[in-house]
Order: sequence, then structure tokens, then C-alpha cells
Amino acid sequence: MKKPSTTETEKTATAGRRRRFIATSIGVSALVALGGVAWASGQGGAARASDTQGATGKATSTPSDPAVRDAVASAPLSPAAAAAEAAPGAAVPAAPPAAAEKPAEGGTDPGPVDRRGKSDQELAEIPQPTAAPVEIKAKKAVKGGVSATITDMTAVQGVATGIGEVAGPAVRFKVTIVNDTAKAISLDAAVVDVSFGKDQEPAGQLSGPDAVTFPASVAPGTSGVGIFVFSVPAEARDKVKIYFNLEAETPIATFEGKLP
Repeated sequence: MKKPSTTETEKTATAGRRRRFIATSIGVSALVALGGVAWASGQGGAARASDTQGATGKATSTPSDPAVRDAVASAPLSPAAAAAEAAPGAAVPAAPPAAAEKPAEGGTDPGPVDRRGKSDQELAEIPQPTAAPVEIKAKKAVKGGVSATITDMTAVQGVATGIGEVAGPAVRFKVTIVNDTAKAISLDAAVVDVSFGKDQEPAGQLSGPDAVTFPASVAPGTSGVGIFVFSVPAEARDKVKIYFNLEAETPIATFEGKLP
């Protein structure tokens, strides 16, 4: 058998080395390409994180690589970041306050507040209705079987003994509550208020003279009386309103007219 010559052996070895070098070069190129993809993905994530931090008001850092800086600058902002950039420091408008319940027109009284299925918080947010005003000496139905009347209106010199009261010209009047129902009614929460003049300025309540508070309750078939004194200037008594508020869910009874 003929042995290969030394030249043929060297050629074979050289070809093997060349194939190994090409394979190694291809492997290295593939690794470099994969590394580049991984690096680009990491920079994209950093850019997204930077945008998110900017939208939430946290400090952001600027990438050192110019290409990355350009990519971040050209990337679209998130909705939160865009809103923050468009109106920096802008506050959410507060909800408008609930409109006050206007008095009924045409002599028709509003119905009582419907309490069914409502929580205490929901009831507190419902404006209390105000009944249409009646003549100041008229008898006013407050609710079924309960009425109120204003009598004994007198000009007095108001006496101030309570905190914040100011003595001076005032009016005193009697409020009579009649209970024609079969059950006692409570007057613990009942309130009387007065307003006067063109702008219906609220009048200040005074301690006297001879003021009397309502009784705690009114038995069936009887009446309860309270005597009240309010500071009203003598020149502003041509148009006065007296309000009787029995309870939160019942329309406020309103009396309107001239006081002495």
C-alpha cells in the first residue's frame, strides 16, 4: 500500500485548520450579534423606565450614549407624562356644590324628603325643601295633622345675654304648633329663623326680653308655644320672613310680611 506523501499530509492539515478557523469566526460573530440585541433591549427598557419615572414625578437620569438619548427623546410620551407636561401642577377641579332647594312656586308645597333606602350620609346631602311662603298671620300646615301660626308680633328692645348677641331694636313673636295627630310630636329639633330686607339678610336671635323655648314635645290634640326675639332694624321690617323648621325631612314652613 502506498503511503501519502509529506506534501499531501500538510495540505490536508492546512485545510482542516482553515475549516476550524471559519467555524470559530462564525460562532464569534453570532455571539456578538446576540450581545448587541440584548444590549439594545436593555436600553429600550431603560428608556421606558425613564418615561414612567417622569410621569410619576420621580427623578430621571439622562443616558450617556447619544444614540440612546435620541431614541428616548423621540419616543412618544405615556398619557400620564403627556398630561403632566401639558399642565404642570394643575389641580383637579372640585365638584361644584349642591344647589340650594328653592321655595315652591304657585302656592304648591314640595313633598317631604323620601328616606326609604337611603343612608344617613345620603340624607344629609339632600337639600331640605322649603315651602312656598304664606301671609305672616296665616295658619300654615307643616305636615299631615301638624300646623304652625305666628301671633303676638311686637317691637321690643332686644336683650343680649348669650355669646355673640348684640342688643338693639328687635321684634318678638309667638309661634304656636298644633298637633291634631294621634301621636305626640317632638319639638327637640325644631328651629325658628328670620330674614329681612331686600337681600333677606339673616337676623340674629336674642335672649330676650321674655323669650320662651319650645316644649320638648306636643301631645295629641294639644298645642305647644315658643316665644322668640330677633334683632331686626326698624327700617327693614317691611319685608320679613319667618321660617319654622320642624325636622330635617319636612319642608320648611315660611311666613312672609310686615312686622311692627
